[in-house]
Amino acid sequence: MSLFVAGNQRKPIFSMGLAFLVMLMAGSLSTMAQATTLATAAASFAPNRTAATPAQIWQRLKHARWFTQGTGPNTIYLIFDPNCPYCHLLINELQALLKPDALTIRYVPVGFLEPSSMGKAAAILEAKNPLQALWENEKGFTEKGHDGAIQEILPSAATEKALKNNLNILEATGQKTVPTMLYQNSRNQPRIVWQVLDPKNLAQTLKSLHRRY
Repeated sequence: MSLFVAGNQRKPIFSMGLAFLVMLMAGSLSTMAQATTLATAAASFAPNRTAATPAQIWQRLKHARWFTQGTGPNTIYLIFDPNCPYCHLLINELQALLKPDALTIRYVPVGFLEPSSMGKAAAILEAKNPLQALWENEKGFTEKGHDGAIQEILPSAATEKALKNNLNILEATGQKTVPTMLYQNSRNQPRIVWQVLDPKNLAQTLKSLHRRY
């Protein structure tokens, strides 16, 4: 299950998405610290009535700090945390769809899940090749420990400001949840998807991208 936002109307299925997330995470959580992370994640699904519309989020993301993969006409934004295991899964799943769906993926890093998240997000953004730095993080990702592989750094003032802005945009969706993905449908209407989708549902979702060639 996943969470979708259509226009200004929120479909009341967030509880199913939450149940899916809890079941998925519970199997790998064993320590008190991880249990706290689960509780925080669950709390983040509380609806925010003051959330911006998907169209407003889309416009704000154009001015966020991101880096790209692909050159296709179909743009999607992926908000991720370097220590997020579900972001790790979604990033891997998107690779098989990059060329078939003519994608340009704009990766929008945030850093809030773990104490090292901010420093790892900064390391990716400040790298000479952020996309290569992302692969370094993902290829060595430790799923058991929920740790991205890249070495954290002390962010510059500009990078820290950019990451805080990225996080503010995520919070404006009404769900402080990663991964969060945005795309436009065939009517150029922005859509928001929270959580990771399995490969079949992800492919089905992206069939409604705003341009097809």
